[in-house]
Amino acid sequence: MTVFRCVRCRTELTTTVREVPIPPESVTWAPYEAPVEPCPPRMAPGTYAYDPEPHRFSWGPAPKGRPQGSAPRGPGTAVVVSPGDIRGVEPIERRRIGCCGPMGTDGPNLACAGCGAEVAVEAADCCTWQEIVLDLRFAEAVDPPGRSVRSGRGVGGS
Repeated sequence: MTVFRCVRCRTELTTTVREVPIPPESVTWAPYEAPVEPCPPRMAPGTYAYDPEPHRFSWGPAPKGRPQGSAPRGPGTAVVVSPGDIRGVEPIERRRIGCCGPMGTDGPNLACAGCGAEVAVEAADCCTWQEIVLDLRFAEAVDPPGRSVRSGRGVGGS
């Protein structure tokens, strides 16, 4: 089991979660196909997966403490968690644009409640899956009670 925490101040950013493969798009509800409003979370509660395409979000203008153009790009640079598993964050209101919830297209929209580091993008609009994408340059995986566990490898990685 794993907890993600802020690398700057050690504030816990998730509940205890376990790694699973990312659900393929073919087995998750696509936006506007969900039988209920809003679209359900992409990840099951209590799970996380390495995001194979973190660049699908516009990580927008350079957030605090990050040089321009350094958004996460490849597999192993970001993880996806269910919105119900996130904690220790505060919204960045100026980047939470969308009609039913934030679309995640204006850069990081969740900051660490402990130090203000811009740690994640939340997508939860009616045209997106509900998900939180943590930037692994600002969030690290630890085993409870606090030992660092991973360096950015996904399920089946070596």
